[in-house]
Amino acid sequence: MGLQKRRPCGAAADVNELEYISALHQTGKNELREDGSIQACDIVAFLMSRHGIQVTEEEVEQKIIGTFGQCTRVEEKQDNHDDTSGTQPNTERTSDTSPKGCMNLIQVLALLLIPLLLKAKESLDQAQQESNTIRMQSGTCLHRQKGDSRWPDADIVDNVLRMMLHDATGDASLRPLTKQLVRQILRFYGEVEDSNNEQLLEAMVLAATPDASSDIEGEPILLDQYIFARGLTNDVQHYHIDFENRVTTNFQDVFLEEEDRAKNTENTVKTVRTLSCIDYTADTFRSKSYVVILWVAWILTYFAYLQSHNNILTMAELQCDHLQFGCVLAQGILNWLVIMFQLSVLGSIFVISASAGNINNANHFLTVVGICANLIFIILPFFFEMSAGVVSTEKSREGINPVLYHLSVLCGFVLLIDPVMSIFQRTLSEKSSLFMFVRKHTDNTRLEAAVKRAASFKVNRLVRNARDVHKAAELDGDIGQGLETRYGIAMLAYAKVSDQMEELDGFRRTWNRIWTRELFEDEGIWLTTHVLSGNLAQVTVCVLLAALFIIVYSSELFQQGLDYLDKLVPGYSQRWRLVVPLFVGVVCGELTIISIISKYIPSSVNTVMQFRSGGFESLKGRSFLKLRYAIDNSSLLFGSIFWGTFYTSVMMGFFFMILFGIILWPDFAQLIGLLFANIIGIGLTVMLKWIVLRSYRRVSQQGYYRKSVVLSNVVNIILESWNLALGIGYMVIRGLYFMLAATMFIGRVDVPFLSQDACFVGPIELDSFPLIFRKDLLSHEAHRHPYIERLGVMYMLKLQHDDFGSRAGTYWRLLFIYALLPWMRKYRRHDESLVISGFKFAANRIWTGRMPAESEQSVESSKQAADALSELEMLRAENNNLRMLLFGNGKSSHLTSSCPPDLSGSGVPNSLQKSIITV
Repeated sequence: MGLQKRRPCGAAADVNELEYISALHQTGKNELREDGSIQACDIVAFLMSRHGIQVTEEEVEQKIIGTFGQCTRVEEKQDNHDDTSGTQPNTERTSDTSPKGCMNLIQVLALLLIPLLLKAKESLDQAQQESNTIRMQSGTCLHRQKGDSRWPDADIVDNVLRMMLHDATGDASLRPLTKQLVRQILRFYGEVEDSNNEQLLEAMVLAATPDASSDIEGEPILLDQYIFARGLTNDVQHYHIDFENRVTTNFQDVFLEEEDRAKNTENTVKTVRTLSCIDYTADTFRSKSYVVILWVAWILTYFAYLQSHNNILTMAELQCDHLQFGCVLAQGILNWLVIMFQLSVLGSIFVISASAGNINNANHFLTVVGICANLIFIILPFFFEMSAGVVSTEKSREGINPVLYHLSVLCGFVLLIDPVMSIFQRTLSEKSSLFMFVRKHTDNTRLEAAVKRAASFKVNRLVRNARDVHKAAELDGDIGQGLETRYGIAMLAYAKVSDQMEELDGFRRTWNRIWTRELFEDEGIWLTTHVLSGNLAQVTVCVLLAALFIIVYSSELFQQGLDYLDKLVPGYSQRWRLVVPLFVGVVCGELTIISIISKYIPSSVNTVMQFRSGGFESLKGRSFLKLRYAIDNSSLLFGSIFWGTFYTSVMMGFFFMILFGIILWPDFAQLIGLLFANIIGIGLTVMLKWIVLRSYRRVSQQGYYRKSVVLSNVVNIILESWNLALGIGYMVIRGLYFMLAATMFIGRVDVPFLSQDACFVGPIELDSFPLIFRKDLLSHEAHRHPYIERLGVMYMLKLQHDDFGSRAGTYWRLLFIYALLPWMRKYRRHDESLVISGFKFAANRIWTGRMPAESEQSVESSKQAADALSELEMLRAENNNLRMLLFGNGKSSHLTSSCPPDLSGSGVPNSLQKSIITV
């Protein structure tokens, strides 16, 4: 139904999603860091906005960035100092700002992989004992079967270790864990400077050693999958892999853990009040359904009472001559000031007070406040009429008002269910079926728990997609003979699959995945409050339109029309000529509303999926910056969805009512007959044209070329002349299409109707609502994306536990990523050291294969060789390497040669040597 599109898939889509969460996480105003790095200011802003945690940038720099990131973005002059943590030494820069650390995208991925690595470690430990079933402390059972979508493959650690050893040492056989081996692996993956940090090397060996007290210079242990898994996870034991199986919030997992409370020895963080009951950006309130119904109840109550015949608007009428323009202008200004007061002041009082109890662990007082607000503003006005000052509940029995009264009080009674159940919930046992039912249908925490499970699913899918790339690479390379690095052929395989696309879910598939909760449990989709509230408001429009049909039918003017028709043909009722168009108009209006309602949520899901997979640009797109400005405009959505749907349904109903009314009205019978005769004639001639042209195109056209030039030219002249007449009908039909489409899209603020070329008249944007709709989706994604939620858990764990994470563990996880996802290497560093001294083309061997084993065994000799080369000579050597890769004669010299190519250039074709620019 118009929703199905294509998007990137596989490993490339996973990389795009990592860039996307970086674009969401960054807080820069005018630009995005295209390397995907996250700075302390970004983490500070996220923790405050999402969890209400107040920390300083200095704390984040010291604890989070200092452990999991790096300090390469130096922006002011400062002296170099000894690096004891394995980070890059500070270089000298001159600027007015302070030095800033950052986490690049590969380090962000290392944080996201922590739960998966802990699961892999748990599987290995359990395999050493006796069971293939992981029994968690909560009693749940997680099976580490290969098909489990949230549990890593049993051989993932061993597979990555073998790849790492194969590329760094020449074969995949296990060998003793020594500082020399770690240095060799670091140098292979380009961490040359860090490989010379003795303290880092020693810490990495100690982190992987089971007995930390053993002498690492003595008898070394064998680096097998168990030791490798220990190095990957030994520093992050405070994360419990059972977190994702609990119906709790991330904040509760970290700070309200019973064991941690019993210890009472951990750090504390400062939290501030955020009025979570009305937080419509992060949706941190307790019940989303309560908020959705609350806003619909408010809009119905407003039009039922505050816009009634005896309200504050009539009380504010000016005593002046309303025929004069000045009086009309003053009255108009006063009217809108009154409306602003009604909606801004009274609306805020009602919504805040009615939402007071809609928070986690709300006390009885706040719950009672919410109940009282509901009674005072919604329920009691239905049963009691009064007029006091600016408040009037006197009712009108005319028009659509009775329907508004009944819909308003119905919403009021529904709103009472949630707080009453919340009170009773406190008296129920947590294991009772009634308690579980209440929690499932009223607690927002279950949605957050689904996001936690989705994070595990998505990370595991990312790893499996990467393994699929390696499997495809093995089919093309001579891995079994040890002639090529897995690193290099994986990069080639990734280049081949990076442009793969898949179909987005269509309308039916999307609703099916929503019904089965697959979108929530696997993808972590978070439906925004504005969209859900707008959807429910659209349902009320259906009811109002039906009521409008009854009002129009019973109106005096319509009854006069019916009487007129009865007199046209004595003895035969002609009422149907007026009733049928009215009925058709209402039915078309209702079908329009249903169509719009059914498409909003699938459209939201598809838009989010396009952003996540890279179908819409994010980190490296300039247009994404527009989506980060004026996020508060999302407050326009609820009213826009409601009124847009109302206008669309009324206009579509009116259009078809007039159309059928003209067709059926007896006075237009002759004109309609003539019109239909012409339409049938045009249709028959167009059909004849289509049949003739279809046969002609088969025998005369081949692509853009003509088989019979003479016949083609003659036919073109005939068509040019004929289309002079047909163009009249085509343009009339085109105009009708445009009018119908424009009418339909008044209520569709989720998708752009105008193209980029037609959307702007000078600097004025004609339709900004689709942009606002995307801003709302992205602001929720910035708080609720499964990856960002998991990053938030890691940030909070580090703030809570000083010993959570270490530099050594971070580097072990980086090596894991280098081996499994070598295409992420480009996000590691983007500073000047990469261009000159920090990057050595031969050391990385992305394309050139493996260096001779003799040179790898001697670190000192490699240092001397590197020092002997000047920067210019290094660039010349790299250029020669690239020339041989691109223009070498033989298969072995193309991109994946087993040894470094000859730098003499003898393998380059003579015809191409002149065209190569040398350094």
